[in-house]
Amino acid sequence: MQLIRNACEKAIQAKRYICAILLTIMLIITFIQVVLRYVFNAPFVWSEEVTLMLLVSFGYLCMSMEIFTDSHAAIYFIYNLFPPIVRKILNLLRHGLLAFFFFNMIHYGFIITRLNWYKRQPASGFSYGWLALPLVVGGIFMLVYSIINFIDALTAPLSKEKAELSHD
Repeated sequence: MQLIRNACEKAIQAKRYICAILLTIMLIITFIQVVLRYVFNAPFVWSEEVTLMLLVSFGYLCMSMEIFTDSHAAIYFIYNLFPPIVRKILNLLRHGLLAFFFFNMIHYGFIITRLNWYKRQPASGFSYGWLALPLVVGGIFMLVYSIINFIDALTAPLSKEKAELSHD
């Protein structure tokens, strides 16, 4: 399992670089767009569509990284009130529900992508499918990561839950 986690860590590191590049490109496009619009009164017509596509990709990549590290929003003050066995059950339930949700996200995201692939955005001419494709790609990452987290929660000893309880 550690080998899989190490591979995921490398993938996350690559995604961090990709996200940094996407964020930089969005910043540059938006800055140039503002300058062209307000200084020269001649904006790019495609900038909003391209920025939106990059933002959606950025968002799903970032969400998948949070799923892997299990650092997304949670209500720990209630969670920490439960005994270790209940916390383990809640962890299994949480990761199982996330995996189910991400499976459906991939399935329906693929359908949406396929339905919109031949529709073109008016200004840029890019396919509307590019807006839905990050849903599938990010969903695959999130499904894999939630399955890994489920297996980790399943195989973790109850003493780990006790240790977490005492540190919180």
